[in-house]
Amino acid sequence: MNGIEFKAKPGFNRMHTALLIGYWGGIGLLVALICFNLWIGMKPQELFSAVKGIAHWSFSVPLSDTVTKSVMVPFTYFQPINPDMFDAKNAYLVVSLTNTVLAFCAYIYSIGQIRYIIGSILSGNSPFSLANAARLRRLGIVVILYSLLAKLILNILICLFVTRIFSINLGGISLIGIIIGILVLFVSEIFKYGALLQEEHDSTL
Repeated sequence: MNGIEFKAKPGFNRMHTALLIGYWGGIGLLVALICFNLWIGMKPQELFSAVKGIAHWSFSVPLSDTVTKSVMVPFTYFQPINPDMFDAKNAYLVVSLTNTVLAFCAYIYSIGQIRYIIGSILSGNSPFSLANAARLRRLGIVVILYSLLAKLILNILICLFVTRIFSINLGGISLIGIIIGILVLFVSEIFKYGALLQEEHDSTL
C-alpha cells in the first residue's frame, strides 16, 4: 500500500492462533468422524434400529453394552412410513454422514476465510482491502447456501438412498443463518468501499 503499514494489535496474534487451531482441529475432527461412521457402517445390519417418535425418527446402533449412538430426523425430511419399507442402517449412515460433512465443510471454509483476513492484518496490511472484502463475500455466500441447502440436500439423499420415495420438503431453511449471511455480505461491501477509498487516497500521495 505505497509504504503504508497497518500495525495489528497484539490480540490479533492470539486470534490467529485460535483460528488456526480451530481450522486444523475441524479438519481433524471431520476426518475422525467420517472414519468413525465408516467403522459403524461395518457393523451388522441387524444391530441398527429405526424408532418412529411423535414428530421424528431416531436411528440407533449400539457401540457397547452401555453406549448407543443415535441420530434424529424430523418427519419433514424423512416420511413417517413403515420401518419395514427402508433399511435402518442406510438411514443412519446417510443422515449421520450428510450432517457431519455439510456442517464441518461449512465450518472449516468459514474459519479459513476469517483466518486469512486476520493473517493479512498481521502481515501489515489494512483490513480494508479488496482481498478481504472478497473473503467476507465468500463467507457470507457459504453461510447463506448452507442455511438454504443443508436440509434440502439431506432430504434428497434420503429419497435417493433410503426411502426411494420422491418427497422434497423446502421447510428446512434457516432464516437466522440467511440473515447472518446477508449481514456478512453487507460488511463485505463496507470493506470493499473502505479499500477503494484507501486506494484513492494512496494514489493522491
